[in-house]
Amino acid sequence: MQNQLYWSPQQIVNSGKYPFTIGQMRYLLLYRHRNGLEKAIRKVGKRLVVRMDLFDSWIESQSSQPLSP
Repeated sequence: MQNQLYWSPQQIVNSGKYPFTIGQMRYLLLYRHRNGLEKAIRKVGKRLVVRMDLFDSWIESQSSQPLSP
């Protein structure tokens, strides 16, 4: 079994690798069931953590969708 890398939303914001603010991350997590991000989110107790390989895949999948007018 592979070791997966999990980050907190705050770690994602502080990393500088992703262009999200903490408010944007909270919004994405709140609506994860609607936006397709639920596969990358794990709930540990009361905390939400993000599986980074699935998060990166989700970001890439967003760019392939055409913009609606």
